[in-house]
Amino acid sequence: MLTYRPTVDRPAAQSQDKPWLLLLLCLFWLLPGLVGHDPWKPHENESMAIVAYFMRSSDWTLAWVAGIPQFEQAPLYYWCAALLANALAWFGVVAHDAARLSTGLWMALAMWGTGLAARELFGRRFGRVAVVILLGSLGLPLWAHHISPAIILLCGFAWLAYALILATRLPVRAGVIMALVFLVLLTGASWADALLAALIAFSLPIFPMWRRASYGITLMTALLIAFPFAALWGYALKTLSPELFQIWWRFYAWGPYGGAKSFVYGNNLLSLPSLLIWFAWPALPLAAWAFYVFRKELSQARWQLLLLMLVAQFLYIALAGKASEVLALPLLMTLSLIACAAVDELRHGAAAALNWFSMFALGLAALIIWLCWFALVTGMPQAVALRLQAYGVNPMSMFGFGVAFAVLVTLLWGRILFRKRPIGRRALTNWACGVTLLGGLLVGLFQSWVDSGKSYRPVATGVIAAMKSYPEQCIDVAALAQDPISALSYFSYLKLKATAVNDCQFVMQQGLNAAAPVGAQLIWQGQRLGNKQEFFSLYHR
Repeated sequence: MLTYRPTVDRPAAQSQDKPWLLLLLCLFWLLPGLVGHDPWKPHENESMAIVAYFMRSSDWTLAWVAGIPQFEQAPLYYWCAALLANALAWFGVVAHDAARLSTGLWMALAMWGTGLAARELFGRRFGRVAVVILLGSLGLPLWAHHISPAIILLCGFAWLAYALILATRLPVRAGVIMALVFLVLLTGASWADALLAALIAFSLPIFPMWRRASYGITLMTALLIAFPFAALWGYALKTLSPELFQIWWRFYAWGPYGGAKSFVYGNNLLSLPSLLIWFAWPALPLAAWAFYVFRKELSQARWQLLLLMLVAQFLYIALAGKASEVLALPLLMTLSLIACAAVDELRHGAAAALNWFSMFALGLAALIIWLCWFALVTGMPQAVALRLQAYGVNPMSMFGFGVAFAVLVTLLWGRILFRKRPIGRRALTNWACGVTLLGGLLVGLFQSWVDSGKSYRPVATGVIAAMKSYPEQCIDVAALAQDPISALSYFSYLKLKATAVNDCQFVMQQGLNAAAPVGAQLIWQGQRLGNKQEFFSLYHR
C-alpha cells in the first residue's frame, strides 16, 4: 500500500494543529488581493479582455480582442470566470473582482488536491504540512491572486498526483478524477500540458506497484471519459472556421512548445536553476533534504511516483521553447509533496535556523512595509515620503478597513509565533504565516495606492470621452502594446482594430516621441496616473 504508516524507529510527530487553523491560514493567505482593484500589469488586462469578450458574446468558441483571435490558452478558465462574473453581477460584484475570485476557487481546489495527495502518501497530518509548504512558496502568491489561467496547471497536476496515488486502492474513482484532470488540461491549458500528464500516468507501470489490472482500469476509465469530451472544443473551433483551427494547430496547440508547424524547444534550460532558487523556496531545499533522509527508501512505490513526477516536470520546463514562471507552478506542488515527508526529520539546528530566519527576515520586511506606510501618511521622513510618492498618486489614510486588516494580521502573526508545536512544523508554519503577513500588509495598506498607478482606467475614460461624438467609428490600435489594447477592450465598448491593415479614421499612438500620422488632428492625450512613460495620443486622420 502507498499509505504511509510510521515505523517504530521513526514515530510520527504528534501535532496539536486543529483543521480549522489550517483553514484560517488558507483564507488569510488566499482572500486578500482578490478584490478591490482594477486589472494590473502584467497579464491581467489581457485575461480580462478575453473574459469580457465571453461575457458580451453569444459565441464561446474563440475570443477576439481588437479584431485579433486569442489562441494563447484554451478557454476553460475564461469560461469559468465569465460565468462567475455574470452570476455575481447580480450582487454588484464588478467583473474583474469576480474573475479573480474564480482564480481563488481554482487555487482552493489546488490546495485541496495537494492535501489529499500528501495524506494518501504519508498519512494523517501530512496533508496540512504539504499545504503549508505550498503556501510558503515565494513564487505562488502572485499567480494565485491574478486573473490568469496559469493556476489551472497547479490545480490539474495536484489532482493528478492524488488520482495516481488513489489508483492502487480505488481504481474507478481514481480514473474519474484522472479523466477530469485530462479534461481540465486539454480545455484550460494546452495539449503539451495534457500530454505531460498522460505520459506520467502511462509511464507508471514501469514500477511493480502499478503493473496490475486495477491500474489498467484506472487508465481505461480516464481515457473513455476524458477524450471524447476533450475533443469537443477543437471540433467546435474547426466547425467555426477551418482556417482558425489550422492557425491554432500549427502555432499554438502545444503551448510553450509552439504548434505543429512551429515546434520549438530548449530555450528554458539555463534560466530554470536561477528561477527555482527563489521561486520554490522553501520547498526546494526541504525536498532535497527529504531525498537524503529517505535515500534508502526510494525504491518504495510512493517515492517512485514522486520521482517520476519530479523528473518529468523538470524536463518539461527545461526543454520548453518559451520561458515562463507559469511552467514551474506544478513543480511547486510536487516539491511540496516530497518536502512534507522530511519536515519531522529536520535536524534541530536546521529547523531552528529556518524558524529564526522566518521570524526575523519576514518580520523585518513587515516592519519596513509599516514604516513606508507611515512615511506616506505623515510625510516623515520627508526623503522617503517623496521617493515613495513617485509610484502612486492616491492619498494614504491612517484609518480604514485596510489599515484595520493590516493590524489584525500583524497581531495574529505575533500570536502564532509563540504556539508550541514540533520545531520543524513550527518553522514552516512561521514561514507560511510570515508570507501571509506580508501579503496582508501590502494589500491592506497599499492596494488602493498601487492601483492608482497600475490601472488603465483613466486612459480608457479619456478615450471614451473623446470618442463620444463618434460612436460608430473604429480606432486603429495596432501601434499599442497588448496591455493597453486589452484594457481598452475591457473598460469600453469602443470598436478597436489591432490588425496591420484597417480602414479606421482614428488612430492611437503610444510614447512621448511617437510620430503623429501625416495630416492627422490630435483630439486627446493622456496617461496612467503617476506614470510619465506610457503616454497615449488619439488622432483623427
